[in-house]
Amino acid sequence: RNEKGFYMNRGDSFRMIGYLSFALADYQQALELDPHDWVIISRISLVHHQYGIKEYTNKRYADAEKCFTTAITCNAKIAQYYISRAWSRFMQKHLPASRADLLRAMYLDSSIEEGVMLAARLYPNQNIDSILNAKSSQKILNQMKELVAGEASTHDQVVLSSNTLAHEPLADENIAQYNTWMERYKANNDDVKVLLETRPSLTQRVPKIISHQKVNQRENTTCGWMKKYFDSRADPVS
Repeated sequence: RNEKGFYMNRGDSFRMIGYLSFALADYQQALELDPHDWVIISRISLVHHQYGIKEYTNKRYADAEKCFTTAITCNAKIAQYYISRAWSRFMQKHLPASRADLLRAMYLDSSIEEGVMLAARLYPNQNIDSILNAKSSQKILNQMKELVAGEASTHDQVVLSSNTLAHEPLADENIAQYNTWMERYKANNDDVKVLLETRPSLTQRVPKIISHQKVNQRENTTCGWMKKYFDSRADPVS
């Protein structure tokens, strides 16, 4: 099919039931048809964030961080993505990187609950305002200000073919992870095609329900036959 809406809708269905690899394959197929569609890119970021949540839940914090980084690569304006990566970095004891992500998230949404909880661990005895107003925080906050202003005018810079994050260089290990993801996508896309080609027919072959008219006709025929049968066996009237 050449309709991106078909792949987007099917990808949404796969994502909602937890088939993330199939959802990602469909979204990428849609993106190939329209490489600058921001709605598709946002959906892809959601899938990578969900992948990260699964890795974090399984205590694979380094893998979770990579997934969250990919989500941010797709859409760098979601506070929750930075908070999720901040927590994964915190669990790996990468405290400076975790603080940087917390500041990015707070710039976008200073009231996010997970951010307030993490701030209490990273900045003991400090409130949110003092954290954001600190001199050491201004460099990262200014970077976020420029990022948001730049993305407000154009989204072309976050097309997935880019090998550079809008707010910081993409590490070699993340480039390798992105290339691995692309290979996984191609394999998953082939799997989807095979499943759709070999799926069983949804048509059920069951007996049809006869019409009410035919039911009455059969009842009348049966009753007539039974009447003749019993009449023939009845004793003649004396």
